[in-house]
Amino acid sequence: RLGLGARIAQRLTAPDWLPAAAQGALAIECRADATDVIDLVARLADTPTTLSVIAERTVVRALEGNCQVPIAAFAEFKGMTLHLTGWVGSRRSGHTLRNSAQASVLDAHDAERLGGDVAQALLAQGARALLDDVA
Repeated sequence: RLGLGARIAQRLTAPDWLPAAAQGALAIECRADATDVIDLVARLADTPTTLSVIAERTVVRALEGNCQVPIAAFAEFKGMTLHLTGWVGSRRSGHTLRNSAQASVLDAHDAERLGGDVAQALLAQGARALLDDVA
């Protein structure tokens, strides 16, 4: 939009650069008893996006992440297979860890399992020490 495209030296795209979990996903919230609204917006739900967000958020939740810790997760469907990459970094040392996994994901349970697997692999690599090094 600024007309500076010729100055772009590198594009930061996944999976080389990972966003925060669920970055860019949109959601609509309403009262639980507003069934007319729920029925209306249900048509907007996108199952692959929902399952991707569940997997990504599971990584963050399993690592006990919050807005203060450098954690990223990116999930992307390729056919019926969900590819998930998780990343943890240390602000002090600059050390980073990355782990990826893929699975056939048909429902929320499958997405949570995949997210948990990636988080557990990161913990096995030493993510807890990096996450505890937040100060």
